[in-house]
Amino acid sequence: MSFVGDIIGGYGARQLGDYNQSLFNEKAKINTRNAEIKKKTFEQVDLPRIRKEQERNKSNQFVKLIKSGIDVSRIGDTPYLVQLEQDIEDAFEISIATYNSTLTYEQELNNSLIIQAQGRAESYKGKVTQRAAYAKAAAKMYGNSQTPDGSILTSS
Repeated sequence: MSFVGDIIGGYGARQLGDYNQSLFNEKAKINTRNAEIKKKTFEQVDLPRIRKEQERNKSNQFVKLIKSGIDVSRIGDTPYLVQLEQDIEDAFEISIATYNSTLTYEQELNNSLIIQAQGRAESYKGKVTQRAAYAKAAAKMYGNSQTPDGSILTSS
């Protein structure tokens, strides 16, 4: 009757594979949710903070340039050119921050997909183990049936 243990073991392997898949799926949902939170945080907190800081710096720079007056020795370093260069740097900073946020978001989503795939692999592993255990049980039952008494429950 050792085939009964194989059947129970196969059923348990299937249940364990399905449970592991559900755990991986939950982890993937959490990762996806965290990615969404990080993206919203960037859009609603970090980006406005960066822009506000840049506006404050621009205003302070403008006041300093007005107070400094005109200096003929600084040809090519006019207030307009300084502000233009600062605007370019500010736009570049926002572009980099947006790029980094997008990259982080996509990496988190990719990690979620990998975790889901791991879950599917665990489920598949459970199914394969179940089928192998059932085949082993069937072989034992067949072997038992070839005994002189012909019962699948006894072995010689």
